Amino acid sequence: MATTRAHGPSRALVAWRATTPRGRGVAALGVALLVLGLLARYPVAAGLGACLLALVVVELVAVLQPARVALQRRVEPAVVVRHDRCRATLRFAGHRRRGLARLEAADLVDGTLHPVRLPDVPQAEEVELEHDVPTVRRGLVTVGPLVLRRHGLLGLATHAVEHGDVETVRVLPRRIPLHDMARGVRRAAAGSTDSVDVGGTDLVGLHEYTPGDDLRRLHWATSARWGTLMVREDADPAEPHVGVLLDDRAASYVQRGTDEPFEDAVELAAALCRVAVAGGHPLRFRVVSGRHAVDVPASPSGLPHPGGDEIELLLAEIGTVGEHGGVPGAPGSPGVHGLGGSDVVVAVSGAGTEERELAPLLGGAARRVVLSLDPRPLVASGQQGDLLVLRGGSSLGLAAQWDQALAG
Repeated sequence: MATTRAHGPSRALVAWRATTPRGRGVAALGVALLVLGLLARYPVAAGLGACLLALVVVELVAVLQPARVALQRRVEPAVVVRHDRCRATLRFAGHRRRGLARLEAADLVDGTLHPVRLPDVPQAEEVELEHDVPTVRRGLVTVGPLVLRRHGLLGLATHAVEHGDVETVRVLPRRIPLHDMARGVRRAAAGSTDSVDVGGTDLVGLHEYTPGDDLRRLHWATSARWGTLMVREDADPAEPHVGVLLDDRAASYVQRGTDEPFEDAVELAAALCRVAVAGGHPLRFRVVSGRHAVDVPASPSGLPHPGGDEIELLLAEIGTVGEHGGVPGAPGSPGVHGLGGSDVVVAVSGAGTEERELAPLLGGAARRVVLSLDPRPLVASGQQGDLLVLRGGSSLGLAAQWDQALAG
């Protein structure tokens, strides 16, 4: 059984707050008629005033009685992609009408009351009620508590109490179609950074055989030398080491009064990270302010690494920083965000930041790309020296340009 929380320091204050403006007017009229009737020895006026006061008192007693209800809430799913469906199911048992009061319910979702229609049943039957949880905003959405409001039948008094716990729904960035990651560079002992256009793998290490290892990767020469089975550790020399840099400074997104440019930037960053993790590539995710840093190692099996989930959950809550959330470290120092070991680095920013400001933060990567969310770009997308700059007004448009650039 849910418990009711106190809403006032004293019963008198609770009663005063529960009385509606109509109830206060009726009470004032009742007091005036009662006093005048007693002073003027006019029993009809005094009786009418007493009746009006009695009506207000009766309604106050009716609405201030604790609502005997039982409530259970279930929210599914607890983690949802932006704009996808999320439902809250309430299992409710209790009377909707009791004496001179009727009961209304509303679920508090992200600070907004959402009415819940209660069935008008004479007995305390258990019913299930459902309503949609809005997922138009990325981030953490709170659901609950349920606000139960009892109204007097004459509208002289009303009182609200809260029931149930608060649950949290994590809304992830919208998933946009971005299909591929840029090709990596060959890593050799001589330090070459030549692009690899052919397949094959390189031997990068050996480890002792453990149950479950692929027997086709046994290294027989080393096994014979050491007297124990040794397994090759191979790596694709063209596997991209990906770095994604998200500009989280509010000044970089020039459209005032709307969060859409930054939301598009988060969607692009999430899509890039998702493609890298899905391909089993090593990934470094950073933000310009330096507040967040996540590293996801490569997956030798080629399957997505569980560390990718950490980035998804982080991007559900990430926000912009103000003027004092600038770039840490000395401007222009390569790899200031720990991206120096990456060979494919992509920065996602807005129209309020120039490309030359972001370029030093991308380190010495062989492939450096800036995705700029600019609703009205004055300069077309294209190559600027060793920096590829793609401009577009939405995350979907930039994702299409990215795929087109890789295909070309």
